[in-house]
This record gives sequence, C-alpha cells and structure tokens, in this order.
Amino acid sequence: MSASHPPPRINAAIPYLKERFLAASGASVLFLIACVAPAVHVVAVSREGSQGLERDIAGFELLLTGWLGVFGLNFGWYANPLLALATFLLMLGADRGALVAGSIAAVVGLSSLSWFVHPLPSDEGGVMYSELLYPSLGFLCWMISLVIIPLVAFELSSRRKAQAAAPAPGLAP
Repeated sequence: MSASHPPPRINAAIPYLKERFLAASGASVLFLIACVAPAVHVVAVSREGSQGLERDIAGFELLLTGWLGVFGLNFGWYANPLLALATFLLMLGADRGALVAGSIAAVVGLSSLSWFVHPLPSDEGGVMYSELLYPSLGFLCWMISLVIIPLVAFELSSRRKAQAAAPAPGLAP
C-alpha cells in the first residue's frame, strides 16, 4: 500500500456500524440473562392426571435440551440458530436478510408458547408430562433478544432507503 492512499475505514464499508454493534450486544446480553434466569415454571403431570412437583426451569437447561421439543411439536428452540444467523447478517450489513431471519426467529420463538396447549414428555416412557404454568423473566429476556435484531434491521433499512431517495445536497431546485 502506498503512502498516498489512506487505509480504508471499516465504517465506510458497512453503514451504521455503531448501531449494528449496539443491537448485537444488547441482544447478546439479553440472551445471556435469559440463560441464567428462570425461563419457565412447569408442573409435572402423570398420564392419569395427578399433579406432581412444580419447578422453575432455567434458560440454560432449555438451551441444552430444547432441541428435543420437536418430538413434542414444540419448535421454539430453533429460534436460537436463526437469531445467530440474523445477528451475523446484521453485522455484515445485510439488513433485508437480517430482517427476514430475525422475524422468522421471533415467530418460531413465540411458538414456544404452544407448550401451554401441548404438554411435553418428561420421561422416556411417556408416563409424565411437563405442563407450562407460566413463562418467567428468562423467557421474556429471550423474546426481547429475538425481536431486537429484526427491529434494528428494519430501522437501518428504512434509513438507507430514505438516504437513497433524498436528493443530494446542492442539487435541489
């Protein structure tokens, strides 16, 4: 590289880098809070209907085992890889892709509430089921983390469209 050319600026390549970083950081912090906080409060119920122990399930426990929910028709865990993809796309400046992936992640995450309708098996024999009584702080933080990325992607996309539609300074009649 010659001395006459300054090094390229990263901000010039990806507009609104600060906003992207703040959105990704905020979503990540909320995701981490969701992992350590109680996410849901459930009760064990037998096939015959007798209730057992009520307990809180922490977010990290759901993160480790939630992929198994697909066997009980609960797909909410799959919002996590979609969130990672949306965050990656947002940081690359692919706002439309981040908006689509993030919106799908939010809808898939919200589908976790199907647990209210379809209790999940809690043992191998199908004798005990876990019924969702209510979501807790961890679930709310997780859902907010899922919504941040598509909202910021939408806002940044709108700003770019407005800048492209605006006349250049000094060229207005």
